[in-house]
Amino acid sequence: DMKAAAEIFGVTEATTSIYKFDIRNGNINYVGCGSVKGHALNQFSIDEYNGYLRIATTTGSWGASLSNQLYVLDDSLKVVGEITGIAKGETIKSVRFTGDTGYVVTFEQTDPLFVIDLSNPEKPEIKGELKIPGFSTYLHPVGDNLLLGVGVDGTNDGQGNGMKVSLFDVSDPENPIEADKIEYSGINAANRWTYIYSEAFYSHKALCWNENENVMYIPYSKQDRIWASTNGEALSKTNTAGILAVKVDTQNKKLLSD
Repeated sequence: DMKAAAEIFGVTEATTSIYKFDIRNGNINYVGCGSVKGHALNQFSIDEYNGYLRIATTTGSWGASLSNQLYVLDDSLKVVGEITGIAKGETIKSVRFTGDTGYVVTFEQTDPLFVIDLSNPEKPEIKGELKIPGFSTYLHPVGDNLLLGVGVDGTNDGQGNGMKVSLFDVSDPENPIEADKIEYSGINAANRWTYIYSEAFYSHKALCWNENENVMYIPYSKQDRIWASTNGEALSKTNTAGILAVKVDTQNKKLLSD
């Protein structure tokens, strides 16, 4: 039974159910439910604005089966607009909605940042796309035209073991650009290995944003190993940790670090 075999190996299509409750005046009343294909990454993947619910999801399990979608649901949780087939073969790494615009980052080898126009709920539209190495695991709007991305540094072939902070200029939705970046790349050489990790790769709660100063504080840890070329024993083992402070210069569209 091919269907049974597919279910065993996890190829079945996931569905996300959305339940709506009215909690006004301290009362909890069930209103209704809706559903969309795929699964949502985290709380930033779903957003409500002007009576519409927007949600980005990923379908599939691996390889060519992967695809991404964005749905717009009305007040009764009926799908009224959608974009399907976004970045086939890739998975969503971060999402952020702000007003009539949505930002979605997917990843396989390079980091496509999609800028999505949601001003017409029934006809959401991808306006622009930017491909750069690595990927952002968290997106933070800074004003109306800048987007701060925190995530994993990488190479053009999809390899990476460092940290990267990107400043995206999205003033022209059809041509988003990486205005500036700060990279803390690891080392993978014959006799040395360095790995840089941040809890922010998986949890936005690890980040601290100072809105008054436009500074993002990012915790990180670093492992450094130097190996002997003859017997393979580690000559040096160093573990360090710290916090990176990155200031956004909104006027010059630059990133400054300590």
